[in-house]
Amino acid sequence: MKKTLTVAALALGLLPVKAQDAAYKITGSVPQEVKKVTLYSYSSREAIDSVAVAGGKFTLDGTRPLNDILIVDMDGDGLMLFNDGTPVSYAAVGGTLEGSELNKKLYACHAYLSRNSATLDSLYVEFDKALKGGTEADKAKAKELSGKFDNLRRQALTDEIAVIKENKDNLIPAAMLGGICYSLDYNQLKELLPETAPYYNHPAVAPAKAQLASLEKRKPGTMFTDLTMNDTEGKARRLSEWCGKGNYVLVDFWASWCGPCRQEMPNVVANYKKYHAKGFEVVGVSFDKDCEAWKAAIRQIGMEWPNISDLKAWQSAAVTVYGIKAIPANILLDGEGKIVATDLRGGALAEKLKEVYGF
Repeated sequence: MKKTLTVAALALGLLPVKAQDAAYKITGSVPQEVKKVTLYSYSSREAIDSVAVAGGKFTLDGTRPLNDILIVDMDGDGLMLFNDGTPVSYAAVGGTLEGSELNKKLYACHAYLSRNSATLDSLYVEFDKALKGGTEADKAKAKELSGKFDNLRRQALTDEIAVIKENKDNLIPAAMLGGICYSLDYNQLKELLPETAPYYNHPAVAPAKAQLASLEKRKPGTMFTDLTMNDTEGKARRLSEWCGKGNYVLVDFWASWCGPCRQEMPNVVANYKKYHAKGFEVVGVSFDKDCEAWKAAIRQIGMEWPNISDLKAWQSAAVTVYGIKAIPANILLDGEGKIVATDLRGGALAEKLKEVYGF
């Protein structure tokens, strides 16, 4: 597994596990360059244990709550496990794991899902370089890479959803939902969170539950809620100036400092240019705090649509009104101002607009 597994897991900031304790024992062999192994838990932002590697081997043992999710960080190689009371033996070289059936299955799932991670990382680095280039060749390259990145990212998300659906009878989804819940729409996440599932009350599912509650505020079928913020000239504007006026409107939540937002913008620009003459509008709602950085990004990216912001970053009114917990995010409104889709990125936005406009 990648070290990013550890970082993503710790970023969730999950609630403490409240359950009976169980002993854990994790032994392993690692490459000679690895000098220390550190153990983390979903229930803690800090390391709970660490040991020096001796002769390429390590042992971690102790007590944690039953079924707490543990993360073993081996200097670039990350391993996720359930503390189910069964000892685990792991060989980083060769990638083999012995333990409970649940942990062996979890390991196999992560091995399958991480097969494209190196390609995704490489594509994003290339894209970011091209986006900052500024020449026409750079723009063309960024557009090409954006398409490739989006296709691979969408496939990775589809694969993870499939794995979760295949494991609704065990705890494995608890280790995965926190990582993808912000990429799912209301209906997708609702389907993956049945109250009868064995993982539903696992503390690691708390962020997914909170995200579902946020998505309730912008689920398809509900009317948009108005917002008043200033445009780039400092003039107070309202979403209702554009929304509910007979045309489809994409309200796009973003920020100049958000890398994934900027990665997505060439796609939004392309769709805006394709459909604007037919009435399609985009309204950008920025989570920026620096006004000059916000305006500079608008110019650099080529956003020809209205942009508004209260310049309060994550204290933005949009956080409360629309339940925005992560960006990029968006809502697509029909001519009446009713939400018809959320978080349309990459090809999904193009497909939806083709459905609306017929080309």
